[in-house]
Formats: sequence, structure tokens, C-alpha cells
Amino acid sequence: MKCESSRGKPTMPHSVFISYVYEEKAYKDRVASWIEGQRLGSNVVVTSERADVRQHGEQEIRNHLRPLIQGAAAVLVLVGDTSHSRKWIDYEVSVAQSLHKIIIPIRIPGTLGGLPREIRAEREVTFEPNAIARALRDWLG
Repeated sequence: MKCESSRGKPTMPHSVFISYVYEEKAYKDRVASWIEGQRLGSNVVVTSERADVRQHGEQEIRNHLRPLIQGAAAVLVLVGDTSHSRKWIDYEVSVAQSLHKIIIPIRIPGTLGGLPREIRAEREVTFEPNAIARALRDWLG
């Protein structure tokens, strides 16, 4: 799959994985719709779960998530009120760090929770398509 840059030259797509708390799925869906509508860039595509494997146990969840993160150029972490204390957010961030992925924390509007421990030093990005697009361009080029 090739995309076109603003100069008409083909570019390779940048895949992003969205890490989120299930109860905040509406925000993940909004970011995914921004990506699908090319509001975050014409060369950005979303990588996300294709199935709910939670009922199959923790190892199955790990086996499902790791390749998705591995295939992504960046991980967008949606930061809400409880993200900093969620086991699977910590796991996704840990995998992303071990694979040397770009991690971009995005603040969900109206929330006050802290960043996950491993990324507390990162600068938060506003939950707004232009701000997210700018952060992706800064990191991915």
C-alpha cells in the first residue's frame, strides 16, 4: 500500500496503534475516524484489534496485541482518568518501548488522570486532529 505525499510523490504509510481503556472506546473510534478520513495525514493508517480476545485469557491477549504494536510505526496512548493504573495500557506501553516505537500520549478532554508511569516524561498532545497530525509529522516525518 502506497500513499501520496502533498507533492504527489508516493510515500509508505505510517501505521499507528491506539492504546485505550475500553470504557473510552468512543475516543479511540473518533481518532480512528480521523485517520480513515486522512485528517492525521494521507499516509497514516490505523492498526487495531480485529477481535475481542479477552475471554481467552491473558496470554491470548498478549499474543494478540504484540504483533499489532510490532507492526506499528507509532503508538497513540489515549490518556484519561484511569489510564495510568490500567494493566493493559502498561503492557502496551511496555511492548512499544521494548520495540523502540514512538509513543505519543493524547489527553482525552475533561480528564485529569496521570500518564502511565513509563511515559510520564512525554509531552501530552491535545485531543484534536491537527495537534495529533502535527505530533505524528514531527516524529515520523
